[in-house]
Amino acid sequence: MNDDLLTINASNFLKMAHGDVNGLKQLAFDFFNDTRLRMTGWLSLVETGDFSHLRDDLHRCKGGASLFGLERIVSLIGSCESSDAMESRGFDLSVFEKELTAAEQAVGELAG
Repeated sequence: MNDDLLTINASNFLKMAHGDVNGLKQLAFDFFNDTRLRMTGWLSLVETGDFSHLRDDLHRCKGGASLFGLERIVSLIGSCESSDAMESRGFDLSVFEKELTAAEQAVGELAG
């Protein structure tokens, strides 16, 4: 993951809001809650080596993160999307959870 990336690209987020920042913030928190719910099964997928299912879940998550301008999450997921990357390096759920928490805080701090 590129450490130079922003947790959230605020200008992209605000552009996507089309004047309804609070509405987009609510959608972002729906995304965060859904992602945390999905995360409850990710450890099992890693432990059983079901990387195909995990990649599918992560790809959906990456799409949502991209919509909200969550650059670091997009990069983190992108770094492990290839079939051999995840199998050889695994997927560090604690790093992902840290980035998700930082994104939640950044969205919460946006003026609306």
